[in-house]
Amino acid sequence: MRINEITYYDREFEWRFEPIQFSVLTLLVGISGVGKTQILKAIVTMRSIAKGKSLNGVKWDICFTANNNSQYHWVGEFETKKLDNFDAFILEDILDGEENEEQEFQIIYESLSVNGEILIKRDDKGIKFKDKFVPKLSRFQSAVSLLSEEPDIAPVQDSFNQIIYSDQSSSVNAIYPTIKYASLTQKYSSLTLCDLKGSNLPVQIKLALVYDHFPNEFNLIKENFIEIFNQVEDIKLRPDENEDLHLILTEYPFVKIKEKGVNTWINQHRISSGMFKILMLISAIYLSTEGTVILIDEFENSLGVNCINVLSDLLAESRNLQFIITSHHPYIINKVGMEHWKIVTRRVV
Repeated sequence: MRINEITYYDREFEWRFEPIQFSVLTLLVGISGVGKTQILKAIVTMRSIAKGKSLNGVKWDICFTANNNSQYHWVGEFETKKLDNFDAFILEDILDGEENEEQEFQIIYESLSVNGEILIKRDDKGIKFKDKFVPKLSRFQSAVSLLSEEPDIAPVQDSFNQIIYSDQSSSVNAIYPTIKYASLTQKYSSLTLCDLKGSNLPVQIKLALVYDHFPNEFNLIKENFIEIFNQVEDIKLRPDENEDLHLILTEYPFVKIKEKGVNTWINQHRISSGMFKILMLISAIYLSTEGTVILIDEFENSLGVNCINVLSDLLAESRNLQFIITSHHPYIINKVGMEHWKIVTRRVV
C-alpha cells in the first residue's frame, strides 16, 4: 500500500484536517499541539473502519495505491450522535463487547472506486456492489469490511492490514500473553520468510520466529542494531527463566541482550526504552512486506543522536516501504529533505 492523499473530519470532537498528500517518506513538522499525532491516529482509525469498527461522527476520504498498482479512492461518513462525557469515555469498551445498536453508529454514505470505476456505492437506499444491490447488511460497519471476501475488495483489506503504528509495539513492557509461541514456531518451521513477513503478528514475535528459523535475516537485523549500539555483543530471544513468571508467559520469547565484557545477559525489562525501540523499528523495517506503511510518532523519543543518524539513513534507503513520521528534533528535520516535509499548523475557525 502507498497512501497518496487523506482528508479526515471527526465531527464529534470538531477536529479535521484538509487534504494532505504523502510521499514515500513524509515528515510531519510543526509545534506541539497542532495535531501531528492526530494525523497518524486518523490513519489508524481508517484501518479500524476497514476492519468493521463503528465510530461516532467520523468522515474520511483516502486515495491510495494497492500492491497490485491499482488506484483506490474510498470515502464515507458515520452519523454523529451527541454523547455526554461519560458516554464518550466508556464507548470504546462497550463497542469491544457484544453488539449494541444503541451504541453503534450508522454509515450515512460510502463509496469505493478502483482506477476511476465505482465498486461500492452506499446511501440510505442500501449498498450497491458493482452496480447491483446486495442483501441487507449491517448498517454500522463499512461495506469494505462486510464485503472483504470479495476478490475485488480483498486488495483493499490487504492494504489496510499493511499499516503499522510502531508505537503500539515498541514499548519494552509490550507483551502478548495470548500468543502461543510454541505452536507458532512449529508452524513457521515449514513456512517461508515471505509467509512470516506477510503475517499480522506483532514485530517482537516475528523477530523471535526469525531468530529461530531464519538466522541470516536475524543477523542482518542484529548487525544494524550493533552498528548503533556497538557495546552490544549479541541478541537472542528466549523464554524467561524466572520461576515466578506467570504460567502463560513461560514460553514467551523475551528479548535478551549481551554487552561486551559482561557475562550475564540483560533481560527485556532491564533494556533501555531507546534500545528496545530501535530494535523493534529495525525489525519492523526488515520484517515487513513490500508496501507496508509504517507510522512513527515522535521519532526521536528515547533516542540518542547516534541512533537518529543511522536510523534516518535506514528510513531513506527503505524505498519499498512508506514512512509517515512526526518529529520536533532539529537534527531529524535537517536530515530529511525539505521535499518530504509537511508543515502542520492549526487553524482556528
